[in-house]
Amino acid sequence: MDRVRQRVVGLPGTIKGVPAAIVEAVRMKETDEELVNRFGQHKWSNEDLDPVKPERRNWSTWTFFSYWIGESWGASTWSVGSSMVAGGLVWYDAMIAIIIGHLIGSVLTVWNGRGGSIYHIGFPVWIRATFGPWGGLVPVGIRCVLDMVWFGIQTYFGALFLDIVFQCVFGHSWTNIHNSLPESSGTTTRFMVAYFLYWCFQFGSCFFRPDQLKWLLTLKAFTIPFACLGLFIWSLARSGGPGSFKSLAVTTKSTASHQEVVAWGIVAAINNAINGEFGPLIASEPDITRYSRRPRDQIVGQLLAAPWSASFTATMGIIAASCTGRIWGTAIWNPAGILDAILAENNDPKTKFAVFLVAFIFMVGQVGTNFIANLIPFGVDSTAMAPRYINIVRGQIICCFIGGWCMVPWKVLVSGAVFLSCITGMGIFMGCLVGIMLSDYFFIRKGNYFVEDLYTSDPNGRYWYLHGWHWRAYVAYICGIFLPFPGFLGTLGVKSLAAPLGPAMKLYNIGYLTSTFTGMAVYTVLCKISPPDNVAEARTMPFETMGQKEVLHGLHGRRSDSEEVEEVVVDEEKKV
Repeated sequence: MDRVRQRVVGLPGTIKGVPAAIVEAVRMKETDEELVNRFGQHKWSNEDLDPVKPERRNWSTWTFFSYWIGESWGASTWSVGSSMVAGGLVWYDAMIAIIIGHLIGSVLTVWNGRGGSIYHIGFPVWIRATFGPWGGLVPVGIRCVLDMVWFGIQTYFGALFLDIVFQCVFGHSWTNIHNSLPESSGTTTRFMVAYFLYWCFQFGSCFFRPDQLKWLLTLKAFTIPFACLGLFIWSLARSGGPGSFKSLAVTTKSTASHQEVVAWGIVAAINNAINGEFGPLIASEPDITRYSRRPRDQIVGQLLAAPWSASFTATMGIIAASCTGRIWGTAIWNPAGILDAILAENNDPKTKFAVFLVAFIFMVGQVGTNFIANLIPFGVDSTAMAPRYINIVRGQIICCFIGGWCMVPWKVLVSGAVFLSCITGMGIFMGCLVGIMLSDYFFIRKGNYFVEDLYTSDPNGRYWYLHGWHWRAYVAYICGIFLPFPGFLGTLGVKSLAAPLGPAMKLYNIGYLTSTFTGMAVYTVLCKISPPDNVAEARTMPFETMGQKEVLHGLHGRRSDSEEVEEVVVDEEKKV
């Protein structure tokens, strides 16, 4: 039996033909018996769910700053204004909405990242404090699905850039590849080759943990701004300027007044700016802030970059789209499309080399985006679903296979409009989680958590609630998604709820903010009227007192091997 368990839970020290570093990354570090000894009746943790050890807390202010520079200066942010202008907004209204939305998103991101930087635990563990150990698995499962879908979509975008790289290198030998796939497949043989090769290229990132790929964030922060600026400057020079932005004008059919259309369009654009650029990252923020050296590192690093960098890139995308409209008669909203159009117009060696550099930088940048925004969250979440068998590396490998292939992103983006609307609209479900978590941390428990109780199924544990489920959190969650949910159904094809300026769609258009603050308010009121057991214990202490104790003493109140280092960390935290 022990041999069987070793084969399932762990891996032998060496496997013929496989590098030892890969085997070590995939191997589970603890046996069943060790988990039982640490956490009692149920296995609620493993190495990747435990609080991050001091020696692995290596994310500095610069790391968070470079993370947001690299994340914001990318293909997704560049094209974020397209849906806003397509919805009827003029270019300057879209810019204003983007700036406001990104400012709000930045504040929520830093706010929700506070707990991770104090206790050094991630989202799947935090959610147990509010929803209960068993109840927390539901939101964790929802986010796992979102992570896999978006991993596939980001891989698709990365493959587009690899396709352009191959056009520059191989020319017609690449573009003339015979297509043997049917039209119903939604793709071509040429693109599937590029997709497979790009998937293989980024597969290596699955074997790293967040504290091991800081260099990729730095590389992306130093390179991708030059690619974006180069493409932007070329668009301005080639077109002679953006002109009057007439190529971006969209005629909308509505019986409502122009002022009402514009007002609700701006509100919806603000919501989309938050949900599109920040939505998934806000909920998963503890997954990266848990690696911060000090709380101030994530605060300063993110606030210095997040509010303006994404807005600046989206603004460049809007201006460049107008420029491409003057050049080719049609506005092109994504960098890959612009690069493809440049090659179609002029494929001399100098142009090919310039396009190759820009496309290659964007392609590598997509690896960083997928790693931070999708692989890490899924890797951490999946460990909570099956901590005995899955660590973060195994989870990332699962995400890479299922998200990259089973989600068929080439089909979804071509003919899966309803499915894509469903996935995008699920921001209301994540926003409500954020509101409840913020309420619990700042308003209910004053930042005081007993970390050991987050890893036990003992009915006497502080966060066990009712058989591992917290009813107050679920009532708040249902209330939070109730208001925007009819509009969400409208986007899925329920025509009676799909009127653009009907009540249902108005609430849906501000759905992320509505669900966030409704969930926060309802949870706060319920916990004030009917306080959970043991919450008074947390409220009697000064703000984040337990955070300092947990950092100093570790999970079980024992002094750690890095006592002197941890005492320095505590002293620094007291200054924040």
